[in-house]
Amino acid sequence: MQALTSLMAAYGLTLVFAVTLAARAGVPLPAAPLLVVVGGVSASLPGGLLQMWLPALAVAIAANVLGDALWYLAGRRYGHRILRLLCRFSLSPDSCLTGSESLMARRGGGALLAAKFVPGVSVVAAPMAGALGMAPRRFLLQDALASAVWSALYLGLGALFSRQLDALLDALATAGLALAAVAALGLAGFAAWRWWQRHGAALPDSGAQDAHGVA
Repeated sequence: MQALTSLMAAYGLTLVFAVTLAARAGVPLPAAPLLVVVGGVSASLPGGLLQMWLPALAVAIAANVLGDALWYLAGRRYGHRILRLLCRFSLSPDSCLTGSESLMARRGGGALLAAKFVPGVSVVAAPMAGALGMAPRRFLLQDALASAVWSALYLGLGALFSRQLDALLDALATAGLALAAVAALGLAGFAAWRWWQRHGAALPDSGAQDAHGVA
């Protein structure tokens, strides 16, 4: 834990900005868990609230708004074409577009907050707002508010459970590469299962084709 604390004290804000911005851009990086770790580390530092927690909150909000603003502009420029492109990379492409549009229609700007906690919808919400013609000022205000709530929640959880986080990080360090390998295999298996759900039923039945050819 001491090594992690030193690392976060030196590079924590840079990591928060880079990882959060990449996550908002659609890269599958663990932005929320990183904020939890930063929140936990800040609670263990003297004056951590002012030295790390509040700066991390500001940096996370800025990265969120910047990444979402780029997608918002893409949505205004290209409309539903950019949405269909993004949904192709989702594990649930059929529900990605319809679910996002339904959420935006029902909740308006409030969907920007709800979407940040819905996997597969978070990246699509900002371009959806642009495609549906949300005013730029309204988008920026509501996205900044949503980003503040999202960032403060995970940073707060880390600070609140900092002692439990210490124990968890020590356990993960002990588990080492074995745990990482199990997690990677589990993720790969889940992705393969979802791919088979989407495409397996569409594959031709080789036995039926052979029988048809013989006939």
